[in-house]
Amino acid sequence: MGYDFYIVGKNRAIRGTGPRDNLNLSALQGASVLDTMAHFGMTVEKDRPQWPTLEAYGLQLAHLSDTADLTEEQQRAKAAFVAAYQGVREAADDQPEGIPAYKLRFCDAFWTTPDEIAAALARYEAHPRYDCAELPFGDQTWSRFLAFLRAAQTAGGLRTL
Repeated sequence: MGYDFYIVGKNRAIRGTGPRDNLNLSALQGASVLDTMAHFGMTVEKDRPQWPTLEAYGLQLAHLSDTADLTEEQQRAKAAFVAAYQGVREAADDQPEGIPAYKLRFCDAFWTTPDEIAAALARYEAHPRYDCAELPFGDQTWSRFLAFLRAAQTAGGLRTL
């Protein structure tokens, strides 16, 4: 297990799988990056949102198939379930203070917004010793991650899968 980060475009869809579009970190590297982000105040602890359940919409897994023969009521329920599911994945604060840590910890394709990234980078750059963190000594994981984060901010955000 590791961490797979993908840059998304303005449409919030994953841009691609090339070396400039994704960053793969081992479990140890990812944990180190998350710890470093917490140290610099770049992440905020929030509860991971609850996913909607099929049962709450009166649906079963088979109803989600594109080939399922659904009644009008089931079609409405399916559309409402999909909208609720997408709402959880795309949720964001209007005035973020950083990146909610759950968006990076879990491989649920939560959208990390450009504003969340900007807030995280602002906290990082406000730290009195941030400039030492990217010095070219030893492991370059942190500097690679920051470059990736900055690219994701200008593109449309990122997703962790």
